[in-house]
Amino acid sequence: MSVRKAHNLPKVGETFTRTFKSIRHTMTVVKAKKGVGYEVDNNVHSSPSAAAKSITKTAVNGWRFWRIEE
Repeated sequence: MSVRKAHNLPKVGETFTRTFKSIRHTMTVVKAKKGVGYEVDNNVHSSPSAAAKSITKTAVNGWRFWRIEE
């Protein structure tokens, strides 16, 4: 059985930026119906990975993409 390391969730209001294909993107942590959401381009996503996928159009590890410290 493997043990997964839990992530420390970023706080509401924190922002993360990343340049992808020469375009700078910003993700902001916002309040959502079920806790927190991750907003990119006025769209709220359920996880940093979903927010990153909206940019890359492929599955990626959002914690690494946004360089969120563990």
